[in-house]
Amino acid sequence: MYSISLQFACLAVTFGLGSGQIWPRNVCSNPERVTYNHRVMKFKQVPYQQYSYFGGWQTKYRQEPVWETEVAYRFEPKYSCCSGYEGSIYDCKPSCKNKCPVNGFCVAPDQCSCNGGYGGSDCQPICESPCGKNEFCERPGECSCQSGYHRSSAHENCLPVCADGCGDHGFCSEPGKCECQPSYEKLENGTDCLPVCDPKCGQNSYCQEPQLCTCLEGYKADEQGTCSPICQEDCGPNSRCSKPGFCECEQGYAGDERGANCQPVCASCPENAKCLSPSNCICNPGYVMKDNRCEPHCEEDCSDYGHCVAPNQCECYEGHEETGEDRKCAPKCSKGCPNGVCYSPEMCVCNPGYLMGPNSVCEPRCSLNCVHGKCTQPDTCSCDPGYRFEENSTHVCQAICDSGCKNGDCMAPNICICHVGYQPNDTNPATSVCKPQCAEGCEFGDCVAPQECLCWRGYEKINGVCKPQTTTSTSTSTTEAAKTSSESDALIANDDQQQRTTPKTEVTSSTEVLRVHHSNCTGGCYCWIEYDEEGTFNTAKCAKICVDPQDQPCLNLDNCHCDPPSGQLVCKEDSSEDGSSEESHFVCKIQQQGKKARSEAEVRVPENSTASSTKWMVIMGSFAGIILGAALAVVAAKYYRRSTSRRDYEADERIYETEFE
Repeated sequence: MYSISLQFACLAVTFGLGSGQIWPRNVCSNPERVTYNHRVMKFKQVPYQQYSYFGGWQTKYRQEPVWETEVAYRFEPKYSCCSGYEGSIYDCKPSCKNKCPVNGFCVAPDQCSCNGGYGGSDCQPICESPCGKNEFCERPGECSCQSGYHRSSAHENCLPVCADGCGDHGFCSEPGKCECQPSYEKLENGTDCLPVCDPKCGQNSYCQEPQLCTCLEGYKADEQGTCSPICQEDCGPNSRCSKPGFCECEQGYAGDERGANCQPVCASCPENAKCLSPSNCICNPGYVMKDNRCEPHCEEDCSDYGHCVAPNQCECYEGHEETGEDRKCAPKCSKGCPNGVCYSPEMCVCNPGYLMGPNSVCEPRCSLNCVHGKCTQPDTCSCDPGYRFEENSTHVCQAICDSGCKNGDCMAPNICICHVGYQPNDTNPATSVCKPQCAEGCEFGDCVAPQECLCWRGYEKINGVCKPQTTTSTSTSTTEAAKTSSESDALIANDDQQQRTTPKTEVTSSTEVLRVHHSNCTGGCYCWIEYDEEGTFNTAKCAKICVDPQDQPCLNLDNCHCDPPSGQLVCKEDSSEDGSSEESHFVCKIQQQGKKARSEAEVRVPENSTASSTKWMVIMGSFAGIILGAALAVVAAKYYRRSTSRRDYEADERIYETEFE
């Protein structure tokens, strides 16, 4: 103790000596290094210029004093509260790291002490008498209610407080916590205590008192005790009172917004059906259910090709129509079916003997092709205008030439193509006659055969020319001339008789129809081919002669004529595009065997020959024998040609029929 006092005395002396001031308790001094500035004199070399006679100007140095400021250090005492104390050096107080409790204070470093009336480590107030339940010593010698408790007077106990109250049939058991009285309970998340009924009350009812159930307002209990809603108006069929004053359709039914007029609901009923009950469809009267469809029902079955479209109403299928008194449905062909039967809509089936043509029309069928004619009935041909059937033929028609076409071939109606050595005597084809042609002329005579001239009476041939007969005559020449005249008349009469007994138009075989005979046109041809100015076509084939409408394309001889100078056949071709026509030229590739020239007996003698018969007898008497022999030869050749032509005709007809079958 003595040593401590001595230390304090030394410190006080130190403070007094050092600063001349005495510091309070708990103040300590610590030396601190500080800087300060002070002036110091120093010498430095300064240059200057000096002139020398020998060296000139030179730089030299001299020392001059200079004052400079320098930084110096020294230790000075620094005063602060000693360790364990804090605050100003004029009032250093002890410091406690752990704060002292309320109602306590720090008496020394890290050392606390309680105020008067307080004690314990926490410096709690001290009450001499113990506090009651739910109380605590709030101040020395004074008890108060704990938080959440309250008492009305100093003599009452502290009771828990529930700010919102616990309502009827409840009490506050703890601060802010209510509990229900016996036979009551709280609903989940509720605060009111409600009575308990066991068993629980049914729907639309509530527990009014313990073990007493009552229906909600707008509901009433039935005999079974079930609470049902009350609706002032009747809800109607298929509807129920779902809540007070509100009707609702039963499940599977739908009505208006008031829940009335409830009708069954079906997801989807087929056409001509109605919903009988929920999800149950029934067909309307007159309809029956088939494959989930309501189809119309006809008591009497509809005919073939018809169907029932409405109750007891039949209708024909598309493409069919009602026919006859029984109104049966039959296929319909809008254009009709002449010579056939309407088998299906717009489809005809031809009757026996008929075939379907290119225009979908039943056309008669002929087993043999109708040449220059049309098949008008089954196996019945009709000739085209200007044609007639050949002799003993019912399918081959030959052209008709009004003039008879003697010494020529009738190739088309009134178109006669003369044989070689003959030419028409008239430009009108209907009246023209093929007359023999004599190149040197036949003055004072008649051209009775090609290149054969018969002189008139009183004329005779001298160097192939008819000249007047010489005056010298004998009885023999007169007799021969008379004989010659008689034979000539006989030949002419025989020829006229042949014309009367033979039809004007000779029967021509089908092969001869394909042969073109014309003056200066080769006299007859098996194969005509087309050519141009460069020659015949490389792919040229025999032109097909038009025989019947089925021959396409073909060469229509009605549109052809002969070009005598060139011997070519010139034909016009119709053009359907602009109505114009083009000419095509044909030449004969294969000629047929030339027919034997007809003799004078075949030539019809002109009418004026009769008038000059006497002259002929006088002039030609000397040639009677020669003419008689020639006449016999001509007659024999004619009969031979006829028999040969007949055989050729029969053979050609068989070939023609074979080709066209």
